[in-house]
Amino acid sequence: MKKIALITVDSKVMNSFMKQLNEVFKGEVVIDSFKFDLNGENEFNLSAYDLIVCSSKAIFKDVEKLVPPGKKIVVVRRAINLDKLNEVMKIKVGEKVLLVSNHPYTAEETIKLLRELGIDYLEYIPYYPGCKVEDAKIAITPGGSHLVPGGVKKVIDLGVKIIDISSLVEIFFNLGLPLEETNLLTARYAKEILRHNKYISEINSILKTVIDVINEGIVVMDISGNILFFNEGSKRILDIENDFNLKNISELSVERKNAEMFLNMKEYCNEIIKIGSKKVMFNKRLLKSEDNANGIVLSLNDITRIQRLEYEIRKNNRKKGFISKYTFDDLVGVNENLINAINIAKKIAKTDLTVLIQGENGTGKEIFAQAIHNESKRKDGPFVAVNFSSLSETLAQTELFGYEEGSFTGSKKGGKSGLFEYAHNGTLFIDEIGDISPNIQVQLLRVLQEKEIMRLGGNGVIPVDVRIIAATNKNLKKLVEEGKFRKDLYYRIKVLSFRVPPLRERKQDIPYLVKYFFKKDGSKKHLTKEVLDLFNKHSWPGNVRELENMVYYIENIVEHDEVVIGDLSDEFIEEVRNGEEDNSEFIYILDLLKEKEWAEDCKYILEELLKYKSLNKKVGRNRIFKNLKNKGRDITDDKVRIRMKYLENSGLISIGKTKEGSTITEKGKEFLNFIK
Repeated sequence: MKKIALITVDSKVMNSFMKQLNEVFKGEVVIDSFKFDLNGENEFNLSAYDLIVCSSKAIFKDVEKLVPPGKKIVVVRRAINLDKLNEVMKIKVGEKVLLVSNHPYTAEETIKLLRELGIDYLEYIPYYPGCKVEDAKIAITPGGSHLVPGGVKKVIDLGVKIIDISSLVEIFFNLGLPLEETNLLTARYAKEILRHNKYISEINSILKTVIDVINEGIVVMDISGNILFFNEGSKRILDIENDFNLKNISELSVERKNAEMFLNMKEYCNEIIKIGSKKVMFNKRLLKSEDNANGIVLSLNDITRIQRLEYEIRKNNRKKGFISKYTFDDLVGVNENLINAINIAKKIAKTDLTVLIQGENGTGKEIFAQAIHNESKRKDGPFVAVNFSSLSETLAQTELFGYEEGSFTGSKKGGKSGLFEYAHNGTLFIDEIGDISPNIQVQLLRVLQEKEIMRLGGNGVIPVDVRIIAATNKNLKKLVEEGKFRKDLYYRIKVLSFRVPPLRERKQDIPYLVKYFFKKDGSKKHLTKEVLDLFNKHSWPGNVRELENMVYYIENIVEHDEVVIGDLSDEFIEEVRNGEEDNSEFIYILDLLKEKEWAEDCKYILEELLKYKSLNKKVGRNRIFKNLKNKGRDITDDKVRIRMKYLENSGLISIGKTKEGSTITEKGKEFLNFIK
């Protein structure tokens, strides 16, 4: 009976190879195993064996010295056990992976085998005992889990590599066994491959079904345009009726420009193209192997269909409540006050507290409210807006709280839900809250306290989960002092608050806003420097809304792209150049200072700066602080800094860089005269 001596370094490898060889030879060959010690002496008596099987090239030269002359040696070529390969194939492209083994040679060998199997898209890092540990979250190992270094989050153990079929055939040949036996061996391996091919075929079938179900069109082709795959969505978008004869993308009846985009070596992202009567969003990615493009994936979305679906979704949302369309991206500008307001609003969005937004009409208070809603945990709920300035008390009550059937003459059959009910699990934006009547104030306060409403004419309460965002262009604190607004309601709605600056305080944002409005309308128009200068001289009492209306005027009246002063209305030019003095800005600033209880402090600061201005001098904040303290003002240095920063943002003073001092502006002088 023939005898084989199997020499290995690792016990796991020895056991695996012994099991495999015994299964192959079924007792017709005697197989003995020897463990090779890399660091010690090895004295094996191998004279009685017909064939020496060495487990690795790494120990071949050392083993060769132990083999008697004339004895044949087979160095095993190894193969990866395919059973665990599916886990490896789930790793994302480009991921760093440690390939862990007990020897540099076997680590590199495993990497080579994985690449030959087509898994060449990972960044393999060989690791073995004694080498430097590199940062990687995943490790792959052929049976060496115990060697994996700490810090690795996922380990894929492929199991010990098996003897490759080519090495088994070589063993048969060197033992002089009948080659017919190798046919059985080949059949066994073929059966194993067929089992894995069947699995891959089933996966491909499932994947094709999934890709066919999605509405997006997917086309996969080689760089010559030969089609490898396309799904049902692409057939619909590209109007492919008979797909049996379609072999190359160039055979499609599309515009020449589109055909070139399909086949060139450029990648595209969200390009809008036309295919027949359809507007299509087109994306293209190149499939690469080792930085060389070897395939193309086209993605096609029928925009017309998407718009139709969006319309249906919006219609359904409107049946339930309302939707918000603005986000923080729609708040355009670089002004420090605006950026500060946006930053505060973003922080507020993370809470679920009641909010008060203060600012003049047209500054964008509702845009802020919608942006807060869209960045809050309620973003998937309704956004309901109501403006009290246009509602009578009775109408305001029925709109907010709803009514039961028969509660008044002309009431709707079945009754009507109120806005609080529509806004359940969402946000209710109450604009111009300073205009609500005392009776509605009481009812609103109750809802904020109890989180429940009662319909007009009803006798039962309805629980509601609603976040309130209120807005006003009035000085609510002043209204409280005058007895026109409830003090308890004021503090209920002003849990969190911020101010939206008027356009006259952020004129550097005008070019950005104009560009935004033109872009929103798909316009190529632009303003000359002279027009922008004129815009900067205007006080914009209607704020951003007035500027937007001006852009609409230009868009619809002016026929050429470059907008000059002559294109503007005579009324607007006259208003800017010859308009009467308007104190509305000073009134607003003074009201705000009184609300903050800063008025007296700011008046002293302006007077101090005016005194030094008359001496043609600038003065530092520390000097102002000391002078105010000497005059008996109860104030701190930090309070002086905050008040001076506000005066600067309002254009009333100019603060220099470190040690340059501050001075009052001409606008500041006018404001000082106004408040005196």
